[in-house]
Amino acid sequence: MDRVSVSFAVGDKTVKIEREVERKNLKEEIESMLQEAEDIGGSKATSGQMRALYGKALDQGWDRERIKLFLEEKLGISNEDEIVGIIERAKISHLIDEIGSMREVPGKATVGQMRALWGKAFDRGWTRDKVKRYLEEKLGTSREEEIVGKVDKDVLSDIIDAIGMMEEKK
Repeated sequence: MDRVSVSFAVGDKTVKIEREVERKNLKEEIESMLQEAEDIGGSKATSGQMRALYGKALDQGWDRERIKLFLEEKLGISNEDEIVGIIERAKISHLIDEIGSMREVPGKATVGQMRALWGKAFDRGWTRDKVKRYLEEKLGTSREEEIVGKVDKDVLSDIIDAIGMMEEKK
């Protein structure tokens, strides 16, 4: 048995989750602990949200400097370490929505669905390139402006569900 611990900050406190695990179950236990850690700090920004924000901005043609300036302007900080676990999750969600906002159409894919898709894929360990390839394979495009308001919302919902059921192949 190995001892595994995950420490993280919640506000001004440090929380530590520790478990004895068998080596053969190490990956599953670590994933479980990370999910537990995210649930504890539930109302705060996650690294998955930051990846989604960067992914969307880069997809819109922004460079990293423009993203940092945007974060500075909106939050007063741009360092991911100062945002994750500290800034409210809802605030980051609004910032993600602000980047390249698209017009939504009833019955068609929404910005919220795209955010859920990216978040679920990143939580599964997917890279931006893998998500884009998967969307291109399933929809013929990976560009949000060609998906939001145009693709049937049930089709995108099925894609999100499929991502949630897939295991990441390392």
